[in-house]
Amino acid sequence: MSERLHKVLAQHGLGSRREIEKWMADGRILVNDRPAQVGQRYESGDRVVVDGKDVTRRLQVTAPAQVLLFHKAQGQPFAPPANVPDGDIGMKSVTESLPRVRGARWLAINTMQTGDSGLLLVTSDGRLADALRRRAETTPAAYVARVLIPYPEFDVDSIPRVVQYDEDTIEFASIEPAGGEGINRWFLVKSHRAHRRAAVRALFESRGLKVSRVVQVKLGDIELPRDLPRGRHRALTEQQVAALYAAAGLAMPYDREPRPGSRGQGAARPGRKGVGRKPTGTRRSRR
Repeated sequence: MSERLHKVLAQHGLGSRREIEKWMADGRILVNDRPAQVGQRYESGDRVVVDGKDVTRRLQVTAPAQVLLFHKAQGQPFAPPANVPDGDIGMKSVTESLPRVRGARWLAINTMQTGDSGLLLVTSDGRLADALRRRAETTPAAYVARVLIPYPEFDVDSIPRVVQYDEDTIEFASIEPAGGEGINRWFLVKSHRAHRRAAVRALFESRGLKVSRVVQVKLGDIELPRDLPRGRHRALTEQQVAALYAAAGLAMPYDREPRPGSRGQGAARPGRKGVGRKPTGTRRSRR
């Protein structure tokens, strides 16, 4: 049974579906030694080459898709910068900090600029990354901001919920006190969609307030764990991954038959060895 080539390549983590369609238009993908066409279908046995590299065997390997939560530090790039001298490498990139994923690469679900920080979701499934990016306009997000408050009687309700940033009008849902002492206060800022850190900063600066730090702490229903240090990652639970696929309108990949006595949780667990095989003994504790 044939499938769209860009869908197959994305499912194996070679890129997002939009990226791959552009690669096809640019002639970077060959199928059976001929340039692939946008919309072309993939048949079992086709030889596929991407940027001169044969990926045919990779497409024949069925591996579980993975989704990780990463605590991104401010100033940390997503991928290693190109053409950087050896003595000026700087901070390790996000992808360099993540475990290697066989036959695929990590893709950001909620894209961040180098200066942004906080909760970053990454996946090895290009279909999932692409589908959730398309829904970014309707995915709520939350941030915490550390703000210098010059006087104790400052009224948080005086901060506007709408701000002009980068020639765009951005509306935030709410601003709530979130702790802090003295002149350094934390505020929880909720939004109907994810924004750049600079947009949250602009919200407070419109009232003449100085912001020293902004961290994204929530995307949709997924929150940044308080005990997860910067530069570290954590796998999402099976239920969280299933919810992401449901929100993206996609079926969970690599399903297996539910085991006797289970509650229908048939999806393969991301990032575990032997996924999809029949169990040979008692299930281990996740901890």
